[in-house]
Amino acid sequence: MCQTPAAKKSSSAVRQFTWAEIDESRPKEFNVKGASTKGPVYIVIDGKVYDVGGDFVRWHPGGAVIISQMGKDASSAFEVFHPESAYETLANFYVGDLKDGEPSKQNDFAHEIKQLRAKFEKAGYFKSSKLFYAYKILSNLALLSASLGTLAYLGNNLVGIVFAAVCMGLFLQQCGWLAHDFLHHQVFENRAINNAFGYVIGNVAQGFSVAWWKNKHCTHHSAPNIHQQDPDIDTMPYLAWSEHALELFSDFKDDTVARFLVSRQSILYFPILSLARIPWALHSILFVLPGHSECVVSDPTMLLIERSTLAIHWVWYLGTAFYFLSPLHALLYILLSQTVGGLFLASVFSLNHNGMSIYDDVTGKDIEFYQLQVDTGRNVTPTHFNNWFTGGLNFQIEHHLFPTIPRHHIGKTAPDVMAVCKKYGIPYHSTSFSGGIQEVVSRLGVIGKMSVKIAQMKQ
Repeated sequence: MCQTPAAKKSSSAVRQFTWAEIDESRPKEFNVKGASTKGPVYIVIDGKVYDVGGDFVRWHPGGAVIISQMGKDASSAFEVFHPESAYETLANFYVGDLKDGEPSKQNDFAHEIKQLRAKFEKAGYFKSSKLFYAYKILSNLALLSASLGTLAYLGNNLVGIVFAAVCMGLFLQQCGWLAHDFLHHQVFENRAINNAFGYVIGNVAQGFSVAWWKNKHCTHHSAPNIHQQDPDIDTMPYLAWSEHALELFSDFKDDTVARFLVSRQSILYFPILSLARIPWALHSILFVLPGHSECVVSDPTMLLIERSTLAIHWVWYLGTAFYFLSPLHALLYILLSQTVGGLFLASVFSLNHNGMSIYDDVTGKDIEFYQLQVDTGRNVTPTHFNNWFTGGLNFQIEHHLFPTIPRHHIGKTAPDVMAVCKKYGIPYHSTSFSGGIQEVVSRLGVIGKMSVKIAQMKQ
């Protein structure tokens, strides 16, 4: 089990901190593997200052996400990600208070979002329907049964293989949304039970490591669309989402392939999406193998669970394909199901934030946490199909503000969120599914043309 780092030594006199001191403590560079800092690193939560330096990142149950909050006011982020019990643990790292007269980073908009949270808790929106999730599990199993049953009944029939592959692709996608719900602790109050379901649905059924996903997804929630912090927009050399990403061409000794892809990215977008699941699955496996530079899982038991459950996934997935089909047809089925699953997953991911505002570390540092979630998010018009296909993530703005509200309640929060955004003049963006795709492709086209102009200027 992970042990809490030694508590900071208390002092009779409470130290007073300025924002300049807190900002100065931010590490300029940070290596997650074996991460530790030589000196203190501060964050502010509700006016109190905590030291998250030393070995904190290696110990932190949430992983490397804490890096994105170093040197900042993390009040809203802490509230979003942690249960009430975490405040007791947090007290171990208390080192002082924010100095009187230092400006608050918690604006009126943030305070009203917190009031909405209290309102939604009172209304019962944070309580899940176990019947709903039982239905979701059974409907996913129906997709799996349709895929494997078709292979068993029709064998090497090409039409049957295509149908079975589409069903399997949908199964993989829908398992992604279901694991997402459990791992955001939307279903049960007991986090260990949520995590257990997450391992079965995420690792065994879908083939994505829970540890890899949490490390990636929690950081995305903490710093959405912040250049070189949000892993969801770290897609070079395949896709560039902003002018900031074009600076990364210099990271390649030979950037010929990267420039070719980026200059044509609006055309290559869907082919790239269709292949997205394959590198995700590979990275997920590598993440929990010995020596991976980003893996912060140090508990041998958890690593054993990660590795064994991922192994079970690939045994049943590959085993059934080659059991029912000839080797050539099995490879076709695997390629098609991975392509369909990747396209269906990535098309939803890209709608959530891609093509919206992107900030670098300097411009994004002082944007209030809740405001950043709204400014970088895109909702997709609710319909029965959109709600199902996206796993409720078409309410992306509300999900980022209240990630532990179950998907069957999240749409109820939208009118109140829209009203508060309107009150403070914060843009709240919602569009149709096709309209969102057009916005994403248009943005890719703009950045692609920009890359060509920059290349021409350097010639």
